[in-house]
Amino acid sequence: MILGIGIDIVHVPRIVQLVSRRGRERFAKRILSQQEHVEFYEKFPRSACQDNDQLQYLVSRWCVKEAVYKALYPRHKLVWKDVTVWKDRGKPMLSIMNGTEYGIMHSHLSLSHDGEYTTAMVILES
Repeated sequence: MILGIGIDIVHVPRIVQLVSRRGRERFAKRILSQQEHVEFYEKFPRSACQDNDQLQYLVSRWCVKEAVYKALYPRHKLVWKDVTVWKDRGKPMLSIMNGTEYGIMHSHLSLSHDGEYTTAMVILES
């Protein structure tokens, strides 16, 4: 049974502005789970957030977390750090902290990037 479907689209320059105003470390600390935070700093050591790969990492996490939030709202309100995105042989995967408490048994994630836009779609099943 489907518990929820969520979709989000992000205009990348909007996130670039947020990162510029708040700083890379503060922004990353706000949205990334502990596992993502470690991965981010292993992949991108503490340097200016000018690299497109760094920005795409942050943008895609933002987008997925928004989609997950929309899939569960209004029954459950997640904290962004409760959602972790990781890759399995190149395919984006999703982990939700205490997901079974929300009745989540399976999650499906599709993530796409095109120019100045990133989009994510999430389906959560019981």
